[in-house]
Amino acid sequence: MGIKMGQPLFQIRNLVRRHDVIVKSSNYALYGDISRRVMTLIANEVPDSAIYSIDEIFIDLDKMPIDHDRWARDLKAKILRETGIPVGIGISTTKTLAKLANRLAKKSPKAKGVVVLNDQKSIDLALERTEAGDVWGVGRKFALKLSTIGVTSALQLRDMPDTAARNMMTVGGLKTVRELRGIRCIDLDDSPASRETVSVSRSFGKEINDREMLREALISFAGRACSKLRRMNLVARRFQLFILSNRFKINRPQFSRGFELTLTPATNDTRTMNNLVGQNMQRIWTDGLEVKKAGILMLGLCNPQDAPRDLFTGQCQTNNSLMKAIDQLEGRFGKEVVTIGRRPRANGLDWFMTSSNRSPCYTTRWRDIPVIR
Repeated sequence: MGIKMGQPLFQIRNLVRRHDVIVKSSNYALYGDISRRVMTLIANEVPDSAIYSIDEIFIDLDKMPIDHDRWARDLKAKILRETGIPVGIGISTTKTLAKLANRLAKKSPKAKGVVVLNDQKSIDLALERTEAGDVWGVGRKFALKLSTIGVTSALQLRDMPDTAARNMMTVGGLKTVRELRGIRCIDLDDSPASRETVSVSRSFGKEINDREMLREALISFAGRACSKLRRMNLVARRFQLFILSNRFKINRPQFSRGFELTLTPATNDTRTMNNLVGQNMQRIWTDGLEVKKAGILMLGLCNPQDAPRDLFTGQCQTNNSLMKAIDQLEGRFGKEVVTIGRRPRANGLDWFMTSSNRSPCYTTRWRDIPVIR
C-alpha cells in the first residue's frame, strides 16, 4: 500500500504502527513564536530586512563590507545556538539569485547550509544546474510553457530575449529574467502582493449534525477572521461562508454549500459578523447534514479610508474601544479568552479540530515549558 500526499491518517494507521512512524499534529502557536524569535534575531544583525513569510526573510548586506560566507556561517551558528532552528542562508546580488542560492544551500550537503553567489562563474554554474521551474517566480505553469521553446534550465531562462520573456510570462517574468542577470528589479521591501482575502477554516474532530453547534463554530471562525483583519488594519467588503461533507465517507451524501454577502459598510467588527452569521444560517443548513469542514473567507480587503461609500452608507468605523480591549486581552491571555454572545469552549463543545498528536507549546505556554531534573 502506497501513501498519497494529503492522505488522512486513519487510512494508513497500520503502516504507522508497523514502521513506528512519529505522527505530529499542527502547532501553529509554536510555529509563529519560533518564527518571531528567528526573525528578530536576524533583523538585529543587519541594517535593513524584510520578512517575506513565516520562514523567509530578506536582508540587505550592501552597507556591510564583510566576508559574506564567514558572516553567514556565524549567523547560522548563532540562530541554531539561541533558537535550536537550523536554517539555510543564500547570498547574491538580487533577490531572485539569493533565493536560488538559498535553495542550493538547503539541497547541497557540501554547502552545509550556506551558499554565496557573488561572481559570474559561480552564478552561471548554479543557473546551469537549476531547472527553470525551480526559479522563484516561475512555477509549474510557466515552466511548461518555457519547455515548449526548449528553455528548461535557469541559465537558458536568463539568456532569453526580453520580448520573449515578457510575452510568455508577463512583466513579472521579465523582472525574473533580469534579476537572474544581476539587475535588481525587486526592492527589498517588496512583500507578497497585498492581501486580498483572509480565511479561517477547520476540519472538525467529528462531524457536526446540529445547527446550533455549526453556528457556534462559524461564529468562532468569524471572530478569528475579524481579529486578523484588525491586526492588519484592514476591513472586508464581502464575506463567504462554506460547509463541506466528509469526502472519505462515500456511503454518506456528499455536499458543498456556501453563500456570499456584501458588507455595507466594510467592517472588521466581530459583533457585525456574528449577527450576519446567525441571521443567514438558513442559507446553508438543512436537518440531517453531517458537516466535516467549514470556514469563512473575508474578501475585498482594503484600508478603512479606502472603503467605498455611497449616499446611504456611512464611513466604516474601526476605532472601536471594545474590539481593542478584546484584542489586548487575547494578546495577553490567549485566543478566545473573551467571546461575544456565545458559550466558551469549556462547555462541552466537541467540534474543535483533533490535535491528539500535537507537540507541547514549549515557548508560549507556562505548563509546557520543559523541566530539567
